[in-house]
Order: sequence, then C-alpha cells, then structure tokens
Amino acid sequence: MRRWGGVEIAAGIVIIIIAIFVFVFYARFRRTRQAVKGGNVIELKSRSRRSGAEGKDQACSRCKQRRKLMFYADASGAVRGLCKTCRRELEQHQELYPV
Repeated sequence: MRRWGGVEIAAGIVIIIIAIFVFVFYARFRRTRQAVKGGNVIELKSRSRRSGAEGKDQACSRCKQRRKLMFYADASGAVRGLCKTCRRELEQHQELYPV
C-alpha cells in the first residue's frame, strides 16, 4: 500500500481549488450572459428613439388632421394637442397655457 506524501496532497488540493475557481467563474459568466439575453433591461442604443418633431405627425385634438402639434392646457387643466390653425382659432376664445 502506498502512502501519500506532502507533495501529492498539496498538488491535489491545488487541482481541487483550480477546479472550484473554474466552475464558479463559468457559472457567473453563464448567468450574466443569460441575463443580457433575456433580461428585462433594454439598452436605449438598441431601440430607435424619436422625439415629437422627428416622429410621425399626430392627430389634432380639434380637427383630427394629422399634423405637427403643440400641446396646451386650458383653464380646466385638460391637455390638448393643437395644430397651428386650431391654436389660432382657440386663442381668440379661451386662454391656452403651453405644456
């Protein structure tokens, strides 16, 4: 029967420690890779962002035509998106506050 010497035991411990480190780093890498793939976080660079001026025109609250709008609130606090022509007409009859 062979007895294990100090060098063999130390080499075995080093191999076990290296195997544990490899397993831990692989598990951590795999977990972060899965989180990036199917996570709830969406990078803003990956989605196209459009501001109101660059995006599609919206329907006016009054005439329902699709134009570029400016948003105003009336005295009761209701917010309306108005085109230029409707804004000019409504400014004569009621006060509009820019939002």
